[in-house]
Amino acid sequence: MLGAIASTAIFTVVSRGGLGGLLFAHLAPLPLMIIGLGFGVRHGATAALLATALLSVFPHPIIGMAYALLIATPACLACYAAAGAPRGGRDLIKQDIPSWAALAPAAVLSIVVIAWIIVATILHGSLSEALNPIRARAYIVIDSMIKDHEITGQFDPIALSGYVSRLMPAFLAGYGVLIHIINLWLAGRIAQFSGLLALPWPDIALSFNLPKTTGWTLIAGLAMSLFSGPFAEAGLILVVTMGFLFTCQGLAVTHARLRNARFSTLILTLIYFVLGVLGWPILLFAIIGLTDLVFNYRGVARNTNYSA
Repeated sequence: MLGAIASTAIFTVVSRGGLGGLLFAHLAPLPLMIIGLGFGVRHGATAALLATALLSVFPHPIIGMAYALLIATPACLACYAAAGAPRGGRDLIKQDIPSWAALAPAAVLSIVVIAWIIVATILHGSLSEALNPIRARAYIVIDSMIKDHEITGQFDPIALSGYVSRLMPAFLAGYGVLIHIINLWLAGRIAQFSGLLALPWPDIALSFNLPKTTGWTLIAGLAMSLFSGPFAEAGLILVVTMGFLFTCQGLAVTHARLRNARFSTLILTLIYFVLGVLGWPILLFAIIGLTDLVFNYRGVARNTNYSA
């Protein structure tokens, strides 16, 4: 009950906007995940349903639906996968649990955002018309930055805002995956330190092994993005979400290879600092994660469950 109320309060603040809402948005899945990992998946699902019902009554049913699709469902499925996907007295997932726990919210968010693109395109008649509100907002921001010399060079704000509007759905989907993965890790640690985590903490550096179908999905997304319209937009969403998962696998490879190295803590700290400041080096780690599917850089047996 308390978890549902906490999650509802967080999402209500988020829906009202402002800097406080933006900062609070990053914690929206956390209460549900703490309940799901600490007290059981059923309790987490119950809290998610209660929070969705509360948000559907106040402030609006649309807010409740957005919460259910973007927060509650990805969070619950992430906890379900982290618990081994129990069903019928047995676990459906017994190997590489961390990667499946990350893949679950990524799959949900990809499907939700792609479905929104399709529905919006149908309702507005074209993808361009559906993205017009995003393009208009982007134009105002970009034009202001050019006038204030925050962006230097010969840029056309109309063309640039068009690129931004096309990339925005994929960016939001990928950023949503990041938020869920960070909250899942935080929830797991909180449950572990409070003595509520029933499962042993996994060795993420060795057991984050995405299935090969994830690589094929990324390749399919790249091919789709070469076209135009909603088909290309769906491809971009798959590229960003699956690419972020491979970034996580690339970081897992890095952690594993540096485990016994001197100054490993310093090196990893510098890596995360550079990623946080520059951002673009995540492409390098995504490539490492993708090629790890083939070359197995960590030298571990695939489909093996590792725990600390």
